[in-house]
Amino acid sequence: MTGMNRVPDRDGRIVLVPPKRGVPVARLNGETTVLVVGAEDTDGAYALRRNSAPPRFHAVPLHVHRDAEEAFLVTDGELAVYADGHWQTAPSGSFVLIPRGTEHAIGNASPATVSWTTVISPGAAAEWVQAEHDLIVASGGEPDRGHLADIHRRFGLEIIGPAPTWPEEPPGPR
Repeated sequence: MTGMNRVPDRDGRIVLVPPKRGVPVARLNGETTVLVVGAEDTDGAYALRRNSAPPRFHAVPLHVHRDAEEAFLVTDGELAVYADGHWQTAPSGSFVLIPRGTEHAIGNASPATVSWTTVISPGAAAEWVQAEHDLIVASGGEPDRGHLADIHRRFGLEIIGPAPTWPEEPPGPR
């Protein structure tokens, strides 16, 4: 992501990404994702992206990051998060930490758009998003599922299955 509208200070130690900047990437599931900083920008410590999903979005499959932690800071709306066997709602302002090795899924059970910031550590584990984007674009939007699975494996991401069914009532805090 180097060169992604970065503005270093005079001695080159900071990275500043102006508002609404970053690299938009193609996704298969309908969420909107913008890569803000990657591993090369943070000496490998983490990667950060901005996401949003439309109302009633139920498309991020149940998955696990074997070698990375994933965190979400909900900036607008309500993010539905499945972990530990149940759905919970994280309203705007909530922080959610998914420890490495935890099966999880996310969605939007509400009638309004949800927006959140994702942080993944270490940063190299998040590079699957760019690799997936490249495959989607190269394939005209219909990537070979085997190649997609290869990308996920390369970055320690395992798809367990579809997103678990929501309960009759919208997910709530527990």
